[in-house]
Amino acid sequence: MATIEIVQTKLSEAKQRLEAMERKLQEREAVERVRAHLLKARVSSAALKLASADYYSWKLAERAQFLGCQVPQLCKSIVMENTACTNDGIADPRNSRYYCVILQYNSKMNSEQLMRYVRTLLPENERPGRKAYNFQHAPGEVSDKLTGFLHNGVSPFGMKTAIPVLISSAVAQLNPPFIWLGGGAENVKLRIGVAQLIDALNARVVDDLTTLRDDL
Repeated sequence: MATIEIVQTKLSEAKQRLEAMERKLQEREAVERVRAHLLKARVSSAALKLASADYYSWKLAERAQFLGCQVPQLCKSIVMENTACTNDGIADPRNSRYYCVILQYNSKMNSEQLMRYVRTLLPENERPGRKAYNFQHAPGEVSDKLTGFLHNGVSPFGMKTAIPVLISSAVAQLNPPFIWLGGGAENVKLRIGVAQLIDALNARVVDDLTTLRDDL
């Protein structure tokens, strides 16, 4: 019995090592996609930086100190899904089922404002009713599949699917005008100038999309 348990333990450990290797390979490929997109778009302000494995256990102030920025410049990319969308995909950026939203870590999104903004992208005579809009965070497996990035590694550059990008006006108005966000892997961070980000991704700026959080 003891021998069987030893074998099972060794098999379990081998499986864990294999899964870790597969994740590293997947993340390496993802970072290369980010790098290739940045080069193709000629984003001169971009820089990638490797963070510690325990980066996400740090407080926001500690992350900002490590990256050499202020807390408001720490941003993230979130895939939002309109679960009531009249379209199934992203072919029409004015009425896409999915949007990649860039916002600050120290803020929270106003889903109602997101809905109001997206509705205005269509002419009034083509605009579906309010019941055709219900924005939720896309499930993790959906985000992974659409972007090709794993949790905490999502970048708006190098996504496997060209999801339309929206950016909070609070991010667009930052001074100094640069941000840090995911670089394709959990411990890789991307620094980029806001103006170049908007231009390279043809991102739309959304007013009043977020409010500052007081619990961080």
